[in-house]
Amino acid sequence: MRGSLSAARAVLRSMGFEITGERILIRRGGFEISDVDLMASKDGEMYAVEVKSGRLDVGGVRQAYVNALLVGARPMVVCRGFADPSAEALAGELGVEVVELDDVFLSDPEELRSLIREEVRRAMLEVLPSILRPPELESEDVEVLRAISEAMTFTEAAKILGMNEEELGRSLGKMRGLGKIPKWIRDFSQLREWSRSLLRSRGETFSLEKGDNRG
Repeated sequence: MRGSLSAARAVLRSMGFEITGERILIRRGGFEISDVDLMASKDGEMYAVEVKSGRLDVGGVRQAYVNALLVGARPMVVCRGFADPSAEALAGELGVEVVELDDVFLSDPEELRSLIREEVRRAMLEVLPSILRPPELESEDVEVLRAISEAMTFTEAAKILGMNEEELGRSLGKMRGLGKIPKWIRDFSQLREWSRSLLRSRGETFSLEKGDNRG
């Protein structure tokens, strides 16, 4: 991601944007629910910029839109284009501006290392819950994790559970304090991937397609 951030900064500055912040954390209820890769300004407008190493899918469009709402800025994504026509259509409908990076940046060694590290991390998240001793969960805990696994955003998970964001944040904080959620989990995407892996290892059922493809 470091290579992508460098490329994004360079492209935005060439377009007249001023980079005003990086890795802006978004918290609700004391829990880190997401972050904005870059904050940029131009002509008096503030933009929340998501930077993607690959192509932008529907989930990425939705996440950029929600993050921008949470920080009170306009949504923008710097990426290598759209994954499919539905992502492009949703971006237009939600007003998410998209800046495409040149494929030349794929030759950046740091970019390639970052992609490899991300794939290794994802593989470990798939395997570790079935190898290590899983936490003891109450039915209420499983319900929370299932909602997390099926949602694209923290706000959406809270809605599934009939909670507001602060209530869900307190619930997750309590689970973490009891050792039911690993300390290394820092953001919503990690929490969602871990929840999915854990539920699979327990034989719980949930809909990945429902969480990934809603538009």
